[in-house]
Amino acid sequence: MKKLLVIMVSLAFLTACEPKIDEFAASPNGVDFSTFVAVGNSLTAGYADGALYLSGQQSSIPNIMAAQFKYVGGGEFRQPLIGTEDGVGFQQIPGGIYCYPKMVMSIVSDKDCYGNPVGTASLKPALAFAPTDQDALKQQLFAPPTQVGPYNNMGVPGISLQQALIPGYGSSLGNPYYTRFATNPMATVIGDAAAQQPSFFMMWLGDNDALMSALAGTDAYLTPADTFAKYYPITVGALLQSGKSPKGVVATIPDVTSIPFFTTISQKLPYNGAVLTAGQADSLNMLYHLYGHPDIVWHAGQNPFVYVKTDGTWAQMTAGDLFLLTMPTDSIKCRGMGIADPVKLSPYPIPGKFVLDADEQAHIKSAVSSYNTVIKNVASANNLALADMNEYLTHFISGMVFDGVKMNTTFVTGGMFSTDGVHLNPRGCSVAANFMIQAINAQYGCTIPQADITKYPGLVFP
Repeated sequence: MKKLLVIMVSLAFLTACEPKIDEFAASPNGVDFSTFVAVGNSLTAGYADGALYLSGQQSSIPNIMAAQFKYVGGGEFRQPLIGTEDGVGFQQIPGGIYCYPKMVMSIVSDKDCYGNPVGTASLKPALAFAPTDQDALKQQLFAPPTQVGPYNNMGVPGISLQQALIPGYGSSLGNPYYTRFATNPMATVIGDAAAQQPSFFMMWLGDNDALMSALAGTDAYLTPADTFAKYYPITVGALLQSGKSPKGVVATIPDVTSIPFFTTISQKLPYNGAVLTAGQADSLNMLYHLYGHPDIVWHAGQNPFVYVKTDGTWAQMTAGDLFLLTMPTDSIKCRGMGIADPVKLSPYPIPGKFVLDADEQAHIKSAVSSYNTVIKNVASANNLALADMNEYLTHFISGMVFDGVKMNTTFVTGGMFSTDGVHLNPRGCSVAANFMIQAINAQYGCTIPQADITKYPGLVFP
């Protein structure tokens, strides 16, 4: 009995000393979340795995935020849901568009340079199915949303800052993703958003002003900094003047060159991966001289690959240049891309669309820095919450633990990005939504609970 009493006293002591987490009642602190409207691009829309599909939209950043806003008086959040889980992505081609389904993680048989199976297999992203039925895919792309509007989620994949203000962007000549839910062919994204008189808004525009250029392997398509500085305040102002004197959160633009689309292949394939004998180097020097490129010099040992620069000239890669995820690595292994074509006996530089060189990266980073300065200044001037997504992403490069889950920016295994290496998976979206909520709480003194990221999946493996 004496021993039992000692044990009971000891347990009571341990329980009393157990650390407790303070629980705060959810409170809007006077902020009205009843009509929440989100404006942005693919990251806002729930686009992932190279396409727009149903569960991706359901796990979109603003939809996750809206679920948490319900704890503080948030209302219904309607999205222009697409009626397929297979998804639809598209690209412009001469005479129209080419559609394809989303990508999924697949087990793909490895083959040699002659197309013969080698008896091994690799886990890699692949299209969910062959996009042979273009009519069906296009019909799905342009089908009306399965949920009626008006839509609180005004995220449009592919949109730039200026395009959010362009009348006709939802017409048959505009962006199909907006065409499917624009209020009329001459509507603007910002106009449709402001017409809902949001009591609270989220705006994450500007990423594509840098990203679309980088995805093309160039710095030629960057939105000029002064143009961005002119139009960003206009877009924010349209939401602020919509009639309800709303509050909101805006987000900075991440360093686009740090996402898996630009880092994955370069981590495995060195820029100077052309290993030559002295005889091979001599032959290549003669070949390149014959084709008018004596400035490109080869030697025994490791050599940088040759690529085509944006201005059309040829150069050898330097340390820090990045291969894009779209680069056909089999062409390097089997056809001599980056060195010389063994069949045609001619130089074979890597097309520029597969390389983002150090100079281009510097220009892109400078542009993003200018854009972010504008975003921060506009947020400060208008008492808006600021989610510094650029700063947050830098922490994830080396890895961070969130809700007990360790994540980083590594392709596939990092747990944040989808199979396209650009867009977040559902778990990554939940983390981004929590960063938005943290910024809102800090700016307005709210106590909005954050989402439990363990309830959102990462990549699904076969």
